[in-house]
Amino acid sequence: MELTNYAIVRGFNWKYLKNDSVRLTVRCYLSVCPWRLHASVVRGGPQFAIKSLNNKHTCGCDIMSDRHPRTSKKWVANAVKGKLVDKPTYRASEMMSEIRRKYDICIPYHQAWWGKEVAVSSLYGDFRTSYHMLNWYSKRALQTNQGSILSLEVDPETQRFKRFFICFVASAYGFEVGCRPMLFLDGTHIKQHRVQGVILAASALNSNNELFTVAYSIADSETYDNWVWFLQNLKKALLSDRRMAFLSDRGRGLKEAIPDIFPNDDHGYCFQHIMQNFNDQCAGKYAAPFKKLLRKILQRIAYAVTEQEYEDAMMAMELNYADAKEWVLRNDVEHWSHARFPGQRFGSLNTQAICSITFCHLWAYSYRDNSTEGRRRNGQGRDGRKGRCRNGQGRKRRCRNGQGRKGCVLP
Repeated sequence: MELTNYAIVRGFNWKYLKNDSVRLTVRCYLSVCPWRLHASVVRGGPQFAIKSLNNKHTCGCDIMSDRHPRTSKKWVANAVKGKLVDKPTYRASEMMSEIRRKYDICIPYHQAWWGKEVAVSSLYGDFRTSYHMLNWYSKRALQTNQGSILSLEVDPETQRFKRFFICFVASAYGFEVGCRPMLFLDGTHIKQHRVQGVILAASALNSNNELFTVAYSIADSETYDNWVWFLQNLKKALLSDRRMAFLSDRGRGLKEAIPDIFPNDDHGYCFQHIMQNFNDQCAGKYAAPFKKLLRKILQRIAYAVTEQEYEDAMMAMELNYADAKEWVLRNDVEHWSHARFPGQRFGSLNTQAICSITFCHLWAYSYRDNSTEGRRRNGQGRDGRKGRCRNGQGRKRRCRNGQGRKGCVLP
């Protein structure tokens, strides 16, 4: 690799005369040029030491092109590996510009892309081969977290990964004693290093309105069968049969799966998606001021907390546009209006980014905070002393505040 770097910087190419595990002899690619290098392995290896070098070029030492024949995806990976440690989101286009500035050569996009793949695999492991460790991980997690529910399924014919469910007993206990009996269900596509599939997640809100992940699953697609399988495992993991409310965006198969597995619980629809469907219904039909008025009335219907407020809002909708009232009734108003909802929603009407976007970022960038960039964002230097000092002060302050408190500690 060092010889490749040297040749790229100097702008020449070489040809192998000898190349084995104990010796290396190369000469300039043009036979008329006297440049020649011979190296042999150091005793004990695997390092090589240069024994002889004729460092004179009579060929002009110049490749008349903006590309070099010695560049490869392995060379690109070696060139950008250090940068990827500091910036895992380093793009292939940025790599091309950096190599152009540093080495004064151009590489094609596909070479930069594959070089990044090789570098990421060497730094963080290969995403595909890591699936083989899921069986070991599942058994080990059950040994160290007794009471947890981990379910791994593979295709019986091809033995390829199919789906994986995870709910640690600590998460189930935290949901039971410290969160409202309401779960947000959502799925999001995995778009990371050619790994296909979806993440299905169940999240809750604690008493501080903070996100609390209860369970999640990796599956091949968002379907009715996968949601049924997810909810069946979730039902096993929950520690009690208390009545709950589910809030979702009516994803593919989810609307039918919830009443099948949790027939005695309530299912609320995300009002943000209801509003989006209403906007699509009104698109191109009404003037902007009138559509704005209808949206405000629709919000009144959703946020009405008493039967009288609901009836007044429905009357206003009917007076302005009778078809809009019919649309509201056709779209299951009892699942997204406070006044008509049979269960407890605790003031939550929208899933927003609670499950999908947050969990997607957690998956896609889970390794980022382990990088130098992540440590710097957290206020730490290379040795982390500044961050440790701040964390220590925060722990002491929380300890003093907690000494005077009584009662159950929430997650």
